[in-house]
Amino acid sequence: MYTTRNTVLIALMQVVVIVFGVLGAAVGRKVGTGAVMPLPTLILYQVGMLGFLIPMVWSVVTVVVLRHPRISDGVKGLVFWLGVLLLLGLAGFVTWADIGPWAFNDFGVRGLGGQEI
Repeated sequence: MYTTRNTVLIALMQVVVIVFGVLGAAVGRKVGTGAVMPLPTLILYQVGMLGFLIPMVWSVVTVVVLRHPRISDGVKGLVFWLGVLLLLGLAGFVTWADIGPWAFNDFGVRGLGGQEI
């Protein structure tokens, strides 16, 4: 289960989540032009490309741990499952950041007399 192949697959899934997160933040920024953007969306939009360091660092550490003969299987499993936990955390953060502009934007809806609702 704790193989280099599985490590690469988890890292690729992390990269895909980050790519779609940055693209979603850009769409949310475009849709929410003139509106106050939620902080997670701004973070993802401004420094989302730094998120690629997460799968890179995790995969390098995991491969080093998997290849080291003196490290126990428990530690190897812990490092591997940490990557899965990172994937779930990234997916949650990206979902929160990408839904924010849609959930907290009034899209220019006006009431009677031009008053904001």
